[in-house]
Amino acid sequence: MSYPLLKVALERSMTTDDSLQRSLGDEVLASPDKSNPTRPTIIKSESSPPSSLPTTTNVPFSKQRRLLFKARMSAFDMSNPETSNDTFRGFYTLFWIGMGIYVIQTVIRCYEQEGIPLSLGFFRLLSKDGLALLVSDLTMVSMTFFSVLFSKLLIWRVIEYERTGWIIQHACQALFLFLNINWIFWRDWPWVQSGFFTMHTVVMMMKMHSYTSLNGDLSVKYRRLKQLKAQLPEWIASHQNPTPEDEATLKHMEEEVEFLEEELTHGKTTYPNNVTLANYLDYLIVPSLVYWMEYPRTERIRPWYVFEKTVATLGTFLLLYITTERYILPKLYDPNMSEARVIIELMCPFMINYLFIFYIIFECILNAFAELSRFADRNFYDDWWNSITYDEFARKWNKPVHHWLLRHVYAQSIESLKLTKQNATFVTFLLSSILHELVLVICTRRVRMYLFVLQMLQLPLIVLGRHPLIRSHRVIGNLFFWLCMLFGPPLLGILYCREAFWASWANAHHIIN
Repeated sequence: MSYPLLKVALERSMTTDDSLQRSLGDEVLASPDKSNPTRPTIIKSESSPPSSLPTTTNVPFSKQRRLLFKARMSAFDMSNPETSNDTFRGFYTLFWIGMGIYVIQTVIRCYEQEGIPLSLGFFRLLSKDGLALLVSDLTMVSMTFFSVLFSKLLIWRVIEYERTGWIIQHACQALFLFLNINWIFWRDWPWVQSGFFTMHTVVMMMKMHSYTSLNGDLSVKYRRLKQLKAQLPEWIASHQNPTPEDEATLKHMEEEVEFLEEELTHGKTTYPNNVTLANYLDYLIVPSLVYWMEYPRTERIRPWYVFEKTVATLGTFLLLYITTERYILPKLYDPNMSEARVIIELMCPFMINYLFIFYIIFECILNAFAELSRFADRNFYDDWWNSITYDEFARKWNKPVHHWLLRHVYAQSIESLKLTKQNATFVTFLLSSILHELVLVICTRRVRMYLFVLQMLQLPLIVLGRHPLIRSHRVIGNLFFWLCMLFGPPLLGILYCREAFWASWANAHHIIN
């Protein structure tokens, strides 16, 4: 006589939701070894495929880190009801009034000195080879659609992620990066175009990696679920008079089915129904570097909001242009000015530009794309200006990149490479420093490693920031943070830009003579 548990299990194994039935089809995998099936160990860490598809359930599957996407707005968004009544909101308004006066003064000074409201030298550099840059960028983005084909091949079992799939994944990403960097050198773009294209290439590579990693992990769990669905009826039929050990085995198998079904479902979307061109295109537009099958969404797109962010982008870019053209480039081009004087002269212009770039990217562009894709989680940054340590700054100022590094580098290093948290932190900073240095190497066409060294020096500064004196006196930590921010960019400007500018200036002077 069978136990009620067996009946329940048989009913569950024969009835699945419609989407899963469509994805399973009529395929039946080979029955696994029935000798000792047990429930997999559930590890709450970054998803990682096992070394091979098990013939029993005696291999651990990693539980995905559930991402905390939720509807929220950015701090400086004028439509944010939480910050619109903030005590210091008036200083935000005062800042932009000051920037308006700053533009007027600069235009007047430029007209008095040169007879024109604004010099267009930097604009000619920005617009050089613009059409080729646009076509190249669109081509580069279209190359990433290979990720969808790769994910389809995993579903069709043409390749298996845990065996050869992950090798193909990383090889294609390396080839993608190499081809696009080689294209930059072949086109011989100026530093502005080179920097933009390199950073966008790195962003697309990060998106590709997140998309293929999640789908690769889910493909392994999907095959395992099909295995269990196929074997359960046969197993139940052969155990009509179950022993206590059989009941325990069945319970473990039920728990594994439940676990895998939960892993394969995000909200209302079930793997592999997410692997479509439309879903991937939506992911490209969504301002998140971490792929998830379903994101929180707003009810509609607000055209006026998109227009507001577009105007804010153009207006802030004008401020960025004026600062660069009038207050930065002349100092960097001047070979008669000492390094110490240049640092003093450029501290404020570099810091102003840093704030402008932050505002353009994280408040304007990302919010505009979020509105177009109806992406509801607008928490692209936190109050990084209150940071007292560099690890706090790294977590707060660029949250999309932080989430990607946390999920795909830090957590993956701990799980796959069995590193300690300290070593995983080192690996994360190492990769981040290499990517930052790569951008400057391509922009300047020189390998100098200045930024790499300065970024890696943040590690001892993080340890220093955890000293009780700093923790008990947050003003001291924040003061030290801002002093580093003030002196760091001008120092990097001298180390990288002056050398490159002097070389180009010397070449131009030689040609004229």
